[in-house]
Amino acid sequence: MNQEWDETVDILVAGSGIGGLGSAVIAAANGADVLVVEKAATLGGTTAKSAAYMWIPNNKYLRATGRTDPRDDALRYMAKLSRPRLYNPDHPTLGLPDWEYDGLTAFYDNASDAAEAYESLAGLKFGHAADFPDYYAHLPEDAAPTGRVLFPEESEGGPSGGSILIETLARACERANVPIRTDSRVVELIQDATGAIIGAVVNSAGRTARIRTRRGVICATGGFTQDPELRLRFLDHSYVGGCAARTNTGDLLAIARDVGADLANLNVGMRAPMVLERLKKDPAAVRGSFMIPGDSMIIVNRFGKRVISEKMPYHDFARVFFDWDSQRGTYPNNPLIAIWDEPARRFGGEGFGNPIPPQGEDDYWVIKADSLTDLEKKIAERLETLREYTGPVELDNDFGTTLTETVNRWTQMATDGVDRDFGRGSTPIEQALSAYFGVGDGPNPMMAPLADHGPYYATILGPALIDTAGGPRVDKNCQVVRPDSTPIPGLYAVGNCAATPSGEAYWAGGHTIGFIQCSAYLAARHVTQN
Repeated sequence: MNQEWDETVDILVAGSGIGGLGSAVIAAANGADVLVVEKAATLGGTTAKSAAYMWIPNNKYLRATGRTDPRDDALRYMAKLSRPRLYNPDHPTLGLPDWEYDGLTAFYDNASDAAEAYESLAGLKFGHAADFPDYYAHLPEDAAPTGRVLFPEESEGGPSGGSILIETLARACERANVPIRTDSRVVELIQDATGAIIGAVVNSAGRTARIRTRRGVICATGGFTQDPELRLRFLDHSYVGGCAARTNTGDLLAIARDVGADLANLNVGMRAPMVLERLKKDPAAVRGSFMIPGDSMIIVNRFGKRVISEKMPYHDFARVFFDWDSQRGTYPNNPLIAIWDEPARRFGGEGFGNPIPPQGEDDYWVIKADSLTDLEKKIAERLETLREYTGPVELDNDFGTTLTETVNRWTQMATDGVDRDFGRGSTPIEQALSAYFGVGDGPNPMMAPLADHGPYYATILGPALIDTAGGPRVDKNCQVVRPDSTPIPGLYAVGNCAATPSGEAYWAGGHTIGFIQCSAYLAARHVTQN
């Protein structure tokens, strides 16, 4: 069939986060003529909003310290958390579906090589969080509980890592003569008679162009966090939105389905609590609350009860929002309310979604009162303004009485230094996450009694997404496959637009970007070898 083309390249890359720009850098270094198109007006996608931590098993920095990260142990750690019900350490695939196991093995086998490729080809310099623990470092399956996390060196481990990473990769693309076109999105994939992808239709500012690809299309367009209809259709819970880029609306789902792709894990999301009023006011810039600081801070539900260790890693923290109470016929923990006192304000700071603002900054999301009784009234009033996120929920009639009981119990446990209800501060990761904004001086530095007098402060938290993690299923080379597991020639998907082989898991800080940087490397390497 004769085709009319407006342009021809070897490889078209859709998306300019770590998945897209990372793919472009590797593919260009392998001699390919590459074009990157980005739906938004600016580069970076969700990566640019992140700290760009990368969880990279068996990385060279870990090895340089004399530590080891054995393959079999690492795979067991990943598999146990990915599919807890299916996990079987004696099974050939550890109990996982074949494609998920293949994805995890490809990640372990190539993640360090990928990071080193970005170092040499893009000039990316890494810092090493040598002592930062995995999120489940306390489990016996984790044979390398620290040392797997890298980050852009210039950020010093702070929240600016994502913008630094994107700037570094964009400069590398410029040096390699890889054009990047913003305000441009792939709207259709073009197949030949055999079903292979031979090009795409790209819409740029209302004008369409048919771009021929000699080797393939790599999609790195993010998940569907910002499409409420898709969230409702596919996810197993109701999320308020998320901190993914506003352009993450699941464009690839329909496009890939139309060319015969198998879709998987559409119910999977990577989660975090989020300050609802920050989401309401600034949905483009808001981040999840990845670190909950403060020793004299507690989080309660609308019945006035603590229901979780406040220092739990964000992905697991967000699960508690969806605990169901069959007696009341409701989700009692959705939303949750963070409460702190004047001394806890010293833990305020910028970045990582800290609900406690730094001194002197606009704190519009903070509810303030001179007593817990007045705080209760103001929380109830604030909830009325957030119905679009919470639904018609109200504080329980006995909220104040129960909160007083909760605070009294908390006071005794904090004095003793032991959280007998939820083990706050008892795992390595809770200690590490708390330390970023500082800890207190008590017997448990993550616990302190609330002051016996005001002022008191509060904010309202809801369940949010970092991004979704379902989409076209891919093989170990990140090539999109059909329902019979045969690959669709010329089509690759990396990052959150693809079905994750990590299932339910969030292994550690940098889980997402660590995996994506490897996927980008694998896709670019494979497409340039074929």
